[in-house]
Amino acid sequence: MIYYSLEGNTEFAAQTAAQQADIDLERLIPEKEPPKKGFRKFMWGGRSVVFNETPRLDPLKYSIGDYETVIVGFPVWASSYPPAIATYIKEHPFSGKKVYIIACSAGGSCEKAVNKLKDKLPGNDFCEVLSLRDPAKEKEKSAGLIKNFIAGID
Repeated sequence: MIYYSLEGNTEFAAQTAAQQADIDLERLIPEKEPPKKGFRKFMWGGRSVVFNETPRLDPLKYSIGDYETVIVGFPVWASSYPPAIATYIKEHPFSGKKVYIIACSAGGSCEKAVNKLKDKLPGNDFCEVLSLRDPAKEKEKSAGLIKNFIAGID
């Protein structure tokens, strides 16, 4: 599972998924993290998405080439995936994979963000999408949804 988490929601989803199955977790960590709270967080995040920024990432543990199935987890930022995910797919393009998506948001739909990711990754088989609303705040409910989602991965 490749994922990015700023406030802990996607981290919770990734850790919960890993408890359900033997999943290698690759957390994407930008060399410079955005603000985690307040107005600056939204301004920085929105600007980063609009201008298609691709921050440098800390070194990775795993190679995408070693996997047939990939789970991509991310928080929705400005109706898109965050810049750390953009950097990863730019530097490690992949196709021919079974792709599952876990998208976390504070509210609203993840549909636009998921469609943007699909457009950026042609040649893959997009299997299922799990949209979670504040999973770290609704842990019990989210854990059940994640467990069912992971059980459906073949």
